[in-house]
Order: sequence, then structure tokens, then C-alpha cells
Amino acid sequence: MLHCIQACGYTGNALALYSLTLEFTSSKLRTRISFGYMCLYPVAAIFVTVLVYCSFWFPLILVLLGKFGITSAYGSIYLLSAELFPTVVRANGLGLASFFARIGSISGPFILQLSSYVKWLPLSIFGLLAVIAGLLLLLLPETKNRDLPQTFEDLDNWKS
Repeated sequence: MLHCIQACGYTGNALALYSLTLEFTSSKLRTRISFGYMCLYPVAAIFVTVLVYCSFWFPLILVLLGKFGITSAYGSIYLLSAELFPTVVRANGLGLASFFARIGSISGPFILQLSSYVKWLPLSIFGLLAVIAGLLLLLLPETKNRDLPQTFEDLDNWKS
């Protein structure tokens, strides 16, 4: 079931990002859509934490909605990070970004162990980190209709 949600997340993200390549879309809309995807998880995590005793289906639907949001956000962030690094260090930058993403994946089970002390703490930590990442995402420059930076000087000129 999670694989179906993941496939839908990547497909939804691809369709959303493709629609943003059209000329009539706003220049900052792509980062806002990625931010919206990132906020799906914290909202779902908060509601799951509060409504865990409600029924079986409602928390399950919220968890799957959160998984959809995180999957979609991961795909769009990966694409955005590839566009932000200058060509001379793009492979190294993507490798470093993937390294830090894997650190987050490795720390996930350890954070999940905190539920034995406080039931709501793991989902709150994951939700808070997703909100912080989404807010930081809004600070990234827009790359639509711009040449990708080739050198660090191009990147400095690109920011201004």
C-alpha cells in the first residue's frame, strides 16, 4: 500500500512540476508547491497524534496523506537542489545533499524509539523538522527561465 502512495506521490509531483514549466505560471510557485507538499506531513502528524484513539481508518488515511506529501516534497527538493548547485560542483553537491538525507533516514528509527517515553514526541519531531525544512525552502531562489549557474561567480551574480 505504501508503494502505491509513493508512486502516486512521485506522479503527482511530476505533474505539478510539469505544469509549472508552462509560461503562464508564477515564478515562485514551484517552491510554494514544494512547501505545500512538505506541510502535508506535519498537519497529518499532528492530527494522527491527537486523533490516534478515534478509529482505525482516520489515522491510517492521515499517515498515508503524510507519506504522499513527503514523497512529493522529496522529489521536488531533489530537482531544485540539482538546479541550484553550479555545474563545477553539481555532482558533489547532490552527493552531499543525499548524504544528509540519509543521515535523516538513519536517525529516524532512533527518534521513533522516543515513543516509549512520550507517545507524541516522534511525530512532533518529524513534523517540526518538516515545517522548518519547508520554511527554509521558501528562501531558495527561483530557477525558472534562468540559465543554470556554471561557476561560483555565476551563482553569486544569480543571487543578486
